[in-house]
Amino acid sequence: MSPSLTTAATAAAVVGCPECGTRQELTPLGFGDTLYCVTCRSPLERRYGQSLTAALCCAGATLLLLIPANVDTFLMTEALGASRHSYLSSTAGAILDGGWPWLALAIFLLVVVFPILRFALLTLVLGHLYLDRHRPWLGRAFRWANRLETWAMPDVFLLALAVTYVRIKDVISVHLGDGAIYLMVAGVLALLTRAVLDKAAVWQAIAPDQAPTDPLTAVACNECDLLVDAALVDTPCPRCAAILRHRQVESIPITFALTAAALLLYIPANLYPIATLPIHYRPTSYTVLGGVIDLDDAGFWDLALLVFTASFVIPILKLVGLGWCALSVLTRSRRHLVAKTRVYRIVEEIGRWSMVDPFVIGCLAPVLNYNSLIHGGAGPAALPFTAVVILTVFSAKTFDPRLMWDAARSKS
Repeated sequence: MSPSLTTAATAAAVVGCPECGTRQELTPLGFGDTLYCVTCRSPLERRYGQSLTAALCCAGATLLLLIPANVDTFLMTEALGASRHSYLSSTAGAILDGGWPWLALAIFLLVVVFPILRFALLTLVLGHLYLDRHRPWLGRAFRWANRLETWAMPDVFLLALAVTYVRIKDVISVHLGDGAIYLMVAGVLALLTRAVLDKAAVWQAIAPDQAPTDPLTAVACNECDLLVDAALVDTPCPRCAAILRHRQVESIPITFALTAAALLLYIPANLYPIATLPIHYRPTSYTVLGGVIDLDDAGFWDLALLVFTASFVIPILKLVGLGWCALSVLTRSRRHLVAKTRVYRIVEEIGRWSMVDPFVIGCLAPVLNYNSLIHGGAGPAALPFTAVVILTVFSAKTFDPRLMWDAARSKS
């Protein structure tokens, strides 16, 4: 059963849809049910397999596993009687030594810093709620944990690890260290945390919704979806302390600027080699598409399909999808609004998976520095490709989908 919501002018339990802005009243929700917006059909709340206790256990376990994942041996290789080994926390250092400081910084933040910070905040918040210890900073902490959800990528790094192993195992001897095993488990638990975490229930536990004086003119917080009186605009949200706005400031020009920059960088990101690998003891450069073809030729068509999707399909979908949605606001289009909203949700969710190729470089660079014949590292396309991923993620975050519905409603 998947009950919808009913629109209401005034009610004790009124919410504002974060996708289209429609004010609506919650209906009773049972186990296995999903609440959908009556206007754009976006899922607002689910009650299936979600539990604060389960989320706390998964988040806490992920945090504990990330510590040995960073300090224990990650990968080990052997060639010509010599050996190399790496640590997850040292991947950025090897790329930095290769002359790519910005790429090293991006990998260090996305793989080391942000995952630990996100799951530390999440464990802290859920632990306090589980013990029924309410603190005034819980809303801020949970807001930042949610913001880091997109940028903490241990699960994406798992796919990169699999691609790395397949690419170099036929060239030199490679072994997974304990750190890689810990990261595998942490990556799976990170995905489980996303699945079982009921954000709406956590926000309610931090501070329950309060009916605004006039729900039709009330403002919905962009971070926690709390409906508050319009008089509180430009002040901190009572629940999460984010600045309350009717809509995201300068959403369309920022989205267009970031998308245009990503589109320009997408050309060199695909034309130039993204990395170098020792193939038959000869340093061989390959492009993003060339890497996919190599995987397919080696018989790993399923992995090639995943990489093709992450490296080609997703970036194109992000660029086209965000452009379509932003253009809809400028033209005040009333067509396909539900479809555009769904495209936006997909773009926002899957954009992070395009980091697979840069993460592959992070995996192989520390363990392939043997000599002039056996070495691997970043190519000229590595930085623009990483920039494309980051810019499109930022673009999705700055775009406010409610503007599409506002523009359609205001069209005369």
